[in-house]
Amino acid sequence: MDLTKRETQILQHFANGDSTREVAKKLNLSYYTIKQHRVRIRHRLGAKTFAQAIAIALDEDIIEGTDAWTT
Repeated sequence: MDLTKRETQILQHFANGDSTREVAKKLNLSYYTIKQHRVRIRHRLGAKTFAQAIAIALDEDIIEGTDAWTT
């Protein structure tokens, strides 16, 4: 269930509430590259949805939670 450093970084941005376009712009990557990362992250974590992938990553302390995810 190990994510790459980049996948973890991308997942953290989504957990912080960023959209796919915002993440792409912040990391200077294409929108489609971020979409591909989302698919790989979901598969690596064994999640059916991307929201579930974020929840798994929070539970496993792979990423840090924000108020939006902890309330």
